[in-house]
Amino acid sequence: DVHAERCRHCQRAGVRCNRSSIRFREGLALPSIPFPEHLDWPRVHGKEIVRFHDETPEITSLYVENHGILESQFSPHQDGSYGQGANSGRYASAGDHPQNTLGFPSPSAPGFAITDTSTSPANLSSISSSSSRHRSTYNPIHTFTEREAVLIRNFVENMALWADITDPKRHFETEVPARALKDSVLRHAVLAFSSRHLNRGKTEDELEALQYHNHCVELLIPAMSEPEQYITEDVLASVAILRQHEEMDGEDNQFHLTGTTHILNTVSAFGSSGGLGEAAAWLCLRQDIYVSLTTQQPLRTDLQNFLDSNVFGRDDDFAWSSRMVFLLAKSLQGAFSNHSISKSIDEEVQEWYTMKPHTFEPIRVVPRGAEANRRFPAIWMLLPVHVIGLQYYHMAKIVLALSQSSAASSTYETLRQSRIIEKHIRHHLLHVLGLAKSNSKAENTLFTARHSLVAWGWALSSRADQKAAESLLRDMHVRTGWDMDTLIESLRQQWREEYEQ
Repeated sequence: DVHAERCRHCQRAGVRCNRSSIRFREGLALPSIPFPEHLDWPRVHGKEIVRFHDETPEITSLYVENHGILESQFSPHQDGSYGQGANSGRYASAGDHPQNTLGFPSPSAPGFAITDTSTSPANLSSISSSSSRHRSTYNPIHTFTEREAVLIRNFVENMALWADITDPKRHFETEVPARALKDSVLRHAVLAFSSRHLNRGKTEDELEALQYHNHCVELLIPAMSEPEQYITEDVLASVAILRQHEEMDGEDNQFHLTGTTHILNTVSAFGSSGGLGEAAAWLCLRQDIYVSLTTQQPLRTDLQNFLDSNVFGRDDDFAWSSRMVFLLAKSLQGAFSNHSISKSIDEEVQEWYTMKPHTFEPIRVVPRGAEANRRFPAIWMLLPVHVIGLQYYHMAKIVLALSQSSAASSTYETLRQSRIIEKHIRHHLLHVLGLAKSNSKAENTLFTARHSLVAWGWALSSRADQKAAESLLRDMHVRTGWDMDTLIESLRQQWREEYEQ
């Protein structure tokens, strides 16, 4: 019935007959022939090496129609729109489309039809996993459930702002939700983080976030196992979001920090790639800075990967704040590796402060007072990006002061230097805390204040200052969902030890 309008199967089924261009190679279904035990295997002579050539990818390609057309039509551009030619996320959730376990376009997806379902990619379940990199990059658009819609909106309106603090294009607010429509890994990372934030303080509702998190990790395992050229910026953004989720725990295991630094140090281009990839890279650097500060361990991130970023050539306020983030990272790098370079870094930090744009000047300053609600100086800034820039400046000054302390000539001189450094730390720490408390819209600055208290909270010798710090941490817990109980107890122990001395 080759020349008939419809084949016999379609005539019987009463459906339209779509002629497929698929052709079958004769001999693929040969019966298994056992090798006789009485015969010897052929021997290879000389230095020839026998290699096994897996033809699975080539055979698979015979069953995928118009592969190139699909990639060009349905791949996302760097700006998040979808159209002709670009790279996209490669990993579709098996949970979203159980009938389509390899991540190929769903037969029900708009604009796509599989004309012969018996040979569709969805049914080739026995294909080797090595062929996964050759599959179509098109992922069907996911339809959010009512609950997922709530979680996505919560992410856009709240947590995305934390990640975009130094990003003028707000990639986590604008790009991530759009890409989550198609990328299952990114979607589950966002849903896990948002659920954790939305259900903060509700112990009975923690299961939802855990389920999203575990599903995301299951999808990430094959993605992280790919060669470096197949690790996309969506994967990096997903791991960075999971790292934010992980930071909310009282006990930080740093599992996802290992993942982000591994990606950044392996795929060095992300640090200066522009788009979501670079935005995620700067978020990962800030996360690494937090761990370095709180654990007194060297940075894991290779700072060389950021040197080609355009933030070092731009002159806008976001670029200035990003440069201060980088200078704090350099300060930590020098403190743990080479104390001799700390002086030159100190000069760079001070030059940043001297040359910073006038927009980084506070619009209102009220010195701290004796009242309980005035223990920190009130420092009003124009925008959150200005707050974060100044906070990182004060933190860098603390790191550099600690790393530049010289050997004293006597016990008295040692104690005197110690008191000077402690006073120096307290001065800058109070400014970090004051900036966070005075600019309530900039929630991201609360994290900076928390990290500073983990590292240098012991320097608050006044009981009134200690109570004010505890109050700030509790307020942060209510607003962000971060666990503060462990930190508060740790600080109280440090303060008791100082008092007993």
